[in-house]
Amino acid sequence: MPVLPLPAPLPLTLCVVGAGPTAIGVLERVVANAAGLADGRRLSVHLVDPHPPGGGRVWRAAQPALLWANSLAADVTVLPDASVEVEGPVGEGTTLWQWVERVGRTLPEDDPVGAEARRLAPTSFPSRPLVNAYLGWVLAQVVDAARPWADVELHATSAVDVRTGEQRVDVVLADGGVVAADAVLLAQGHLDANPTPTERATSRRAADAGLTYVPTGYTADLDLSRLEPGQDVLVRGAGLAFVDLMVLLTSGRGGTFARDDDGRLVYRPSGAEPRLHVGSRRGVPYRAKLGYVWAGPPVLPRFFTKTAVAELFGDRPLDLRADLAPVIARELGWAHYTELFRAHPARTAMEWEEFGERYAASPDVAALVAEAVPDARDRFDLAALDRPLAGRRFPDADSLQGWLRDHVRADLARAADPAYSADAAVFTSLLFCHGTVAGLVGAGRLTPRSEAEDLGGWWMNLFSYLASVPPSPRLEELLALSEAGILRFLGADVQLELDDDARVFRARSTSHDEVVEARALVEARLPVPDVTGTPDPLVTRMLLRGSGAEKVLPDPAEAGGRGTGRLHVDAEHRVVDATGRPQSRVFAAGFWTSGGQVAAFARPRTNSPFFRQNDALARALWRQLTAVPAQVGEVA
Repeated sequence: MPVLPLPAPLPLTLCVVGAGPTAIGVLERVVANAAGLADGRRLSVHLVDPHPPGGGRVWRAAQPALLWANSLAADVTVLPDASVEVEGPVGEGTTLWQWVERVGRTLPEDDPVGAEARRLAPTSFPSRPLVNAYLGWVLAQVVDAARPWADVELHATSAVDVRTGEQRVDVVLADGGVVAADAVLLAQGHLDANPTPTERATSRRAADAGLTYVPTGYTADLDLSRLEPGQDVLVRGAGLAFVDLMVLLTSGRGGTFARDDDGRLVYRPSGAEPRLHVGSRRGVPYRAKLGYVWAGPPVLPRFFTKTAVAELFGDRPLDLRADLAPVIARELGWAHYTELFRAHPARTAMEWEEFGERYAASPDVAALVAEAVPDARDRFDLAALDRPLAGRRFPDADSLQGWLRDHVRADLARAADPAYSADAAVFTSLLFCHGTVAGLVGAGRLTPRSEAEDLGGWWMNLFSYLASVPPSPRLEELLALSEAGILRFLGADVQLELDDDARVFRARSTSHDEVVEARALVEARLPVPDVTGTPDPLVTRMLLRGSGAEKVLPDPAEAGGRGTGRLHVDAEHRVVDATGRPQSRVFAAGFWTSGGQVAAFARPRTNSPFFRQNDALARALWRQLTAVPAQVGEVA
């Protein structure tokens, strides 16, 4: 009798909601780990995203090329390289710059991305559409590499619900389809947020007074047509969202920049721009992105590591501000001085061996630094760097404008000068510190108050100001706009009010006595994570059903605990339900979850937490998938 072949096991099914950088990063690790973990079973992967796969919403191609990434082309990758230390296998990867050289420049002459790629240098800032093209290429490479183990299917729609049954998870799609999966990963990226109670109240009052109010949101999606040419507009926020706003309301409305005979950038208005009055707590724009590629090597963490923190504080709960901020400052200072003594020894007055030994022996290093580093410009002072307007008072708003323009010019000059490569060492050290903070959060080491308030408040504000900063050309444009009178700075600790009777918004700062009135206000900030206040139907239904929950931290000082605004996930990124039980087949990752907060991109050759988190999550997904009992199909 002929021997019939054994029935083939049915493929395992993974559904990934979202197809942006987070999803790509995890999928790449899923594929890389397949040879060792698939247990001979084939995988079917469903990627669900209404935007073209690769860039997702934030990096989608359908947005103005005027909007840039805030990293140099040479400093972006989503593929692991030899520096990455993970359990799964890694290759050499392909950075964005390598893609530009090998792929982007070969695109057709009439392709805007190809034209841009041929103009780029390693120290250029790529447009978001170009980054989208790189991400789409990476996804295609991952799908191709998956063929021996997995098939990938794309769904150009949204997921609106996740229903967990005894044997599977059903992902309900907006187009009426349903994906039956053995495991689900939620990787939607930044969630939209409904207006906060304060924003709703301000919107109502502004409408009643005939004023224009634009609440927080992703800048590229805001309706900016409401801001009229020549209109005075108050802007709260001076970070990346503000930079996008500035670009869209100036260059995006037909204004142009040119060089004068002295090489200084000047702005030529189109007449369609409003006048922007910009303020924030810090009162100054974010620092300029470094304009050179630093060869390194990175200064490895010494004082702010998991082991060092345990030795210093034991296992007690930690406060980010009171306990850890001084340790972080010490770590950043160590990186700064290590690079200064290594690369620029002529600017030091002591041998490194003596300096390093004394620095490590005591956290009080002021006298040591004064003795060893003669020039104040070569000293690291985190407090002064963080709050340059602290203690400064100006006789009038015009004096503030002059001081701030000088401040930005000095920052731009320093950011372009490799003689201050200690700044690059600090930048890389900040990335390491961010990974340590994420690890402490994941291990539950922070106090409830500190995790709920300091993590998304003080820490992310400091990290963004120093590391997630705008391209330096944008700050040069900001200077030109300031000199053209299109943009004015309000100062530090800005306070805004809505005067219903006078029908105006008013802005005051602690930097001078002048008050600015306007009939429009823009909140130039991204919404803070709030899973209880998002219009995302999938997340809302999960919370209503109890299959997901906001992470609430127990705190005797707060009745009912402290809400974090983030979806509760456990150490393996499993979604925790309302009863406190992790769901075995539903995972979530991203800024909107309580898991490790890592950037959606990595800097090459830095052993980025991005890869470590993605690899651990991919391996957890494989463990769950291969635990599903094998089912067989019919014999062919």
